[in-house]
Order: sequence, then C-alpha cells, then structure tokens
Amino acid sequence: MAIIDNNSGVPEDEFLREGLIDRLQQYLQAEPEAWHVRYNLAVALTHAGDLDLALEHFRQVLQYAPKHMESLINIGGIHLSRGEADQALRTFTTALSVWDVPLVRANLAVAYIQLGQMEEAERHLREALKMDPNLPDALTNLGSVLLRQERYQESAEFSRRALEISADFAMAHNNLALALLALDQVDEAREHLLEAKRQGYPVHPELLASLGLE
Repeated sequence: MAIIDNNSGVPEDEFLREGLIDRLQQYLQAEPEAWHVRYNLAVALTHAGDLDLALEHFRQVLQYAPKHMESLINIGGIHLSRGEADQALRTFTTALSVWDVPLVRANLAVAYIQLGQMEEAERHLREALKMDPNLPDALTNLGSVLLRQERYQESAEFSRRALEISADFAMAHNNLALALLALDQVDEAREHLLEAKRQGYPVHPELLASLGLE
C-alpha cells in the first residue's frame, strides 16, 4: 500500500540503496516542513516494520497537507493490519469525505468486513467497482462478502472476474473454490483449491483432506 512519493525530489535510485531511513531523517532535521520527504520516511519505516514511528510521521504529514490521500490510506492500512478496524474505519471515512475514489472505498469496505458489517462493505465495494470495474482486490473482497452471505453464484462470478484480471490472486482462487463447492461443482473447486495452495494461501487442512488433496 505504501509507495514512494517522487515529489520529494530524491532520485529514484536512492530509494533502492541502504541507509534510506537515516538519510531522510537527516534531511528532515534541516527541513522539518518538507512533508513529501516525511511521507517517504513514513513509507520506508512501514517497509522496515516500524509501524508506530511510521504512523507518527504519516500523521505529521497531515499537519502540513491535511488532504494527502496516500497518508490517510496508509494510516488506515496500518490499523487494518493490526486488526484495529474502528480506527481504520474513522480514517477511511475521513479520506472518503475528501477523496471519493475507488481505492478509498475499497479500503473502507475492508474495515467494514473486519467489523462484520457485510451490507456496508458490499455497498462500498460495488461503488468502487462502478468507478473502476477492474480492481482485483475489490472484486475478490466482494466475492468474500457474498460468500459469507451464502450468495454463492454471485460470489463465484466476482471471483472469476478477479482471476481474469489477476490469475495469481490466491485468495480469489480459494473463494471461488468455496463457492463452487457450495454449488456442487466439486471438480472445478478442487482445481482452484490446489491453485490457491500452490500460491501459498492458507487453505484449511480439513477442507483439503475432505477432497483428498492433503
């Protein structure tokens, strides 16, 4: 989710070298209001796994640029990764009030999924897909939502659409397999479960065993 913002003026190849965090911190000591650089530091810290400090810098970016969409999305994304769905929901709701774009709605939907609010999640995913029908993450997540609602045929349709765009989307293979099993299409379900497993998705062992795929 976190991406480098080249408006900082730092050459692209600099981001591929060691010591990036130290160099950005040194730059900010001299230019504390350089929020593009601060954003890049937050991105680097995110990739380094220092999420607490990354959050602090993303929030400082918003002090200089309150409508900076990427910072809002990354703040929400960190909360999602920690299972802090309420905080993620607040962040993405704020982002949506400024930027009604597919990426924000799709992330807002994930917060609703974590909160178990499937109707709201479905609404935002469908709105995101109206704006951009080719978002594999949104298609896959909508497949998940419909699967939980036992709307298997619809779920399978959206999972198939996701795989048409990105054939290596393991979660979509898994979702499609579960929907197909519910529709008694066992042979095809088995194929997609095997593909999900091959791509590293944590397919439930009991499910694999029940289909002879241990």
